[in-house]
Amino acid sequence: MRRLALTLVTISSPFALASCAGLSSDTEPPLQPPVLCSTDTTTRDAMIHDALLSHPEWLMEMSQAMRQRQQAAQQQTAKQAIAQNHDTLFADPADPVAGNPAGAVTVVLFFDASCPYCKQVSPDIDRLMQENPDVRVIFKEFPILGPASQLAATAGLASLKQGKYDAFHRALMADKTPEHQLAEPHLMEIAKSVGLDGVRLKKDMSSPEIAQKLAANIELGHRLGITGTPGLIIGDRLTPGAMPYAAMVEAVATARASQSAENR
Repeated sequence: MRRLALTLVTISSPFALASCAGLSSDTEPPLQPPVLCSTDTTTRDAMIHDALLSHPEWLMEMSQAMRQRQQAAQQQTAKQAIAQNHDTLFADPADPVAGNPAGAVTVVLFFDASCPYCKQVSPDIDRLMQENPDVRVIFKEFPILGPASQLAATAGLASLKQGKYDAFHRALMADKTPEHQLAEPHLMEIAKSVGLDGVRLKKDMSSPEIAQKLAANIELGHRLGITGTPGLIIGDRLTPGAMPYAAMVEAVATARASQSAENR
């Protein structure tokens, strides 16, 4: 059979573009979307329509490819933002810290005490520290769900002054009060249950430094592109939403290997 000389044509279409190329009868071409070389708009659109009806799986593949590109772009932007805000993220003395203070791997958790997904992740964070003694966890109070969240975050940072942040944080995350409904009387009951002095806690909650710290956390989260909770940073990677435990372990292992390579 004779060789088909086909001309490259750029197709203006919201769908995948194909280029024309010389095809030889010597070899069987691989299965691929049809080559569209018509300059007739009506004909071209009809071909695209028929091809997609015949192969609807192409739409799913295109959607997945687009989503992967978007996620890659978002991750690259987040990676740059993490580097630009390194000290604020990893070395702010006003942040509560758990686990190994000198840990080789640092996990930064942006959370809201009213967020059910943050409560879901909390036991996994505890488990991660228990099973990985080289992990340090930095808690970034990120109250974005309204007045109840702001109240809980303010009390959380105030509990630091009595050395009770860890116990108070765990009690808050285990509390079953529905989202948006945590009120001061119940908050004080939780505080009392972990040994906090309620009078002192209320006084410390009025500190302007705490209000400034919470505002700084919100601003930092926005710079990083965090729009919801939880938000986990492990190494140089940001993961929005509730991260499965297995994925946390994998991310820690990757960050640990990266850190070891840098120290060689």
